[in-house]
Amino acid sequence: MYKIQNNLIAASLVAGILFLAIISLGLSLAILPLYVNKIAGYQAFYVGLVIATESVATLFSRAFAGRYSDNHGPRKGMTLGLSLTVSAGLICWLTFVFLPASHLAYGIILLSRVLMGVGESLIFTCSGTWPIGLVGKTHAGKIMSWVGIAMFLGLAIGNFGGTWSYSHSGLNVSALIMTLLPLLGFIVVMLVKPVSVSPSVNHVPLAYAVKRVWKAGSGFSLANIGYASITGFLVLLFMQNNWGEQAAVAISLFGVGYVLSRLTLGWKADSSGLGMTIFSLCVEATGLLLISMSFTPWMAMLGSFLTGFGLSMVYPLLALPAIKSMPDENIGLALSTYESCFDIGILISGLIGGIIVSVFGYPAIFMFAFCCCLLALYSAVLAYRQLDTTQTRAKEG
Repeated sequence: MYKIQNNLIAASLVAGILFLAIISLGLSLAILPLYVNKIAGYQAFYVGLVIATESVATLFSRAFAGRYSDNHGPRKGMTLGLSLTVSAGLICWLTFVFLPASHLAYGIILLSRVLMGVGESLIFTCSGTWPIGLVGKTHAGKIMSWVGIAMFLGLAIGNFGGTWSYSHSGLNVSALIMTLLPLLGFIVVMLVKPVSVSPSVNHVPLAYAVKRVWKAGSGFSLANIGYASITGFLVLLFMQNNWGEQAAVAISLFGVGYVLSRLTLGWKADSSGLGMTIFSLCVEATGLLLISMSFTPWMAMLGSFLTGFGLSMVYPLLALPAIKSMPDENIGLALSTYESCFDIGILISGLIGGIIVSVFGYPAIFMFAFCCCLLALYSAVLAYRQLDTTQTRAKEG
């Protein structure tokens, strides 16, 4: 079959695969809580378990995904990831259509979440390693910016579509779309040329990858506590303050800031380095501080926008020292180790956030996220110092 040879076009098409797969993930995140709570009648704990199962599966399969990409190539990794994602969607659709709500149906849904988690882990990793393998590490920042836009827009569209379908077309339709969308990704997989791999030299211990990536990864994880706080508690804060009518706008402004930052600053990701990272973290921290101290909805809405604008560039900017601190043949393991820090940040926010809110109230979780942003500044400095040392030694060698 004809293979697309222009590397930049091919790289953008790979980001398109991620976009399709993440819409599927977003649909699942919207419809499964509705199914478990509204249709099956289970309590909030079981809703949380369904969501957490996918996150835990993603976290613990990150290293596998990175090694698979390094040893077998991101093209094969993407194919496996799409297959697992399609299987997860198909299982959900079959359960919705043919099984009554029961413990058996709930158990099957949990199985689908495990498959989705592993599949998304492979797709996330390969959507970074494949384009970087095509265009080279020098454009890694731009690649990670594209990946981030595809990921965020996919989640937003999937969440909206799944929520809308509950009252208009039914959950079965969303489950079917969740199954069919990743199938389109196979077409792109056949069009984009593979990249070469060297499995014989890829046996790097995971501990080594953690040692090289933890500085950048800890900064990424700490910054993402702000994202988790926004998505988990901002609407509840607005409702508590009787600002419920503006809550949807506030969440939307976070997304507007996130995308606007990528569109205006993403092209500078490869050249801006530590300075832009510090700027982005400071903007995010300012936004979180505004939310925690807000006494009007407009103040909180501005904080939401600034949080999204600042957080947006943290992912690609801290990915650079993580990726460039590892050998080229281990880029998959480097990227998957780095991306696992996103899952860790979400888990930290979920575990600690509930305790903070129950003791100190909703503003306190945003103050906690603000403090985490300040700690992320230190991690970013350490990460770029390590990168400078690595590059200096490479030149001397």
